[in-house]
Amino acid sequence: MNDLWIGACPNEADYVFLLPNRPALPSPVDISFLEKPDVSLLIELNGNHWRKIFTIMAKLAAPTYDSWKVFRDKELLNKVGIAFSFDQLGDYRGLVFIVGNTFRDELPVVDSAQEVGDVHTSFVCLPYIWCPYLDYRQFPNILIEALREYILEKKC
Repeated sequence: MNDLWIGACPNEADYVFLLPNRPALPSPVDISFLEKPDVSLLIELNGNHWRKIFTIMAKLAAPTYDSWKVFRDKELLNKVGIAFSFDQLGDYRGLVFIVGNTFRDELPVVDSAQEVGDVHTSFVCLPYIWCPYLDYRQFPNILIEALREYILEKKC
């Protein structure tokens, strides 16, 4: 379980989210579920907290902002990978969201990182984005929209 990876594999993922906490998984855990997980089942097993996590991921990763809900329910984990330890990132060269403060000792925000947002902020030094925990109190829609705009502008 130390190498738990959920969703799109590193060579297929558009984005990877490095998260500090793991969701409860169906028992027994089936490798095919980890490769093609069902967002609705994970939300059912883990409740509103994980619904919020998946919603913020979808708002950041959806092809268009208006399509985030359908994207979350149908495509999110086909396009996004979720890792739970820094060493899982290996040779992944795409955009990595480093979520919360847990991994900042292993991968601190670099001085050259661009600050995005006003009251709530993220730091970007591609390919890394250091962002708040995926909860609306820390990561409100205004920051999601600012970060999406930055990502699209830089064509990440």
